[in-house]
Amino acid sequence: MNEKLKIFVIVVTYKGKRWYDKCFGSIRESVIPVQVVAVDNSQGTEDANYIKTHFPEVHLIKTNENLGFGKANNIGMQYALDNGCDYVFLLNQDAWLDAPDTLEKLVEIAEQHPEFGILSPMHINIEGQGLVMECFCKQPTNKSLIEDLYFHQLKDVYETEYIHAAAWLLSRKTLENVGGFDPLFFQYAEDDNYLKRVLYHGFKVGVCPETKIVHDHHASEFSNERSQLRQKQFLLVEWTDINKPLSLRRLYRYIIRKWMSYFCNGNWTLAKKQLDILRYCVAKRKEIRISRNENIQEKPSWLY
Repeated sequence: MNEKLKIFVIVVTYKGKRWYDKCFGSIRESVIPVQVVAVDNSQGTEDANYIKTHFPEVHLIKTNENLGFGKANNIGMQYALDNGCDYVFLLNQDAWLDAPDTLEKLVEIAEQHPEFGILSPMHINIEGQGLVMECFCKQPTNKSLIEDLYFHQLKDVYETEYIHAAAWLLSRKTLENVGGFDPLFFQYAEDDNYLKRVLYHGFKVGVCPETKIVHDHHASEFSNERSQLRQKQFLLVEWTDINKPLSLRRLYRYIIRKWMSYFCNGNWTLAKKQLDILRYCVAKRKEIRISRNENIQEKPSWLY
């Protein structure tokens, strides 16, 4: 592997002090040199001061407000681009490298397979006894991966269409052609949208089964309000998918039909939710068109 490669690790932090020792500590033990950037979304100085005191090697960017996962990562990615990065590794604050050579292996695979715009390690649960299935479950299991696991003949990388953004290795070429996260997605689904853009621009997405992170991810129960927000954001993924033609009229009809079905069956709560989603759709139509027009272009979109 080229020892002159510049690798930046970006961690967006927000009230996550309970994880910092494991997260930043695992990066510190990496066998390849990396530059670490923490983009702190927390208000106040408690988290920032902890990072400065215990991990002085980290370049800290303080936002002083919660910009959300996507926009904060964009700030880190732009910093990496400006400072000559070859690769950027996005790591969640609640995740950490399983071994000192995890990043080294990922970068070696990326160098051998430049057609992959994103590579991810496997996500292991905190007990170390299983996969974090929420990070893989949005698509059918890769048949080739299962067969190779069974016959003990694993390849370095397997194509996928979805992998959670808790641990992404992105090449500089990916950032220069695809850009950063779309600001239309403040919370939830920003990774879904980004993956579709990566595929549109001709890159592959891969998972590397012989590399691992530990991810302290727990599926949380959502209030009705947060659940509805997730529904809206995942609908936005469909509306902004540049791999498909946009037809807002068809989506309006679909939502109205669902509203009529709930209304006629006397399910007033779900009928009201559909009306709220329809209003949301109408209100976002201009932003959706701006998003699609920006994301089809081959440039570092949404990076400043």
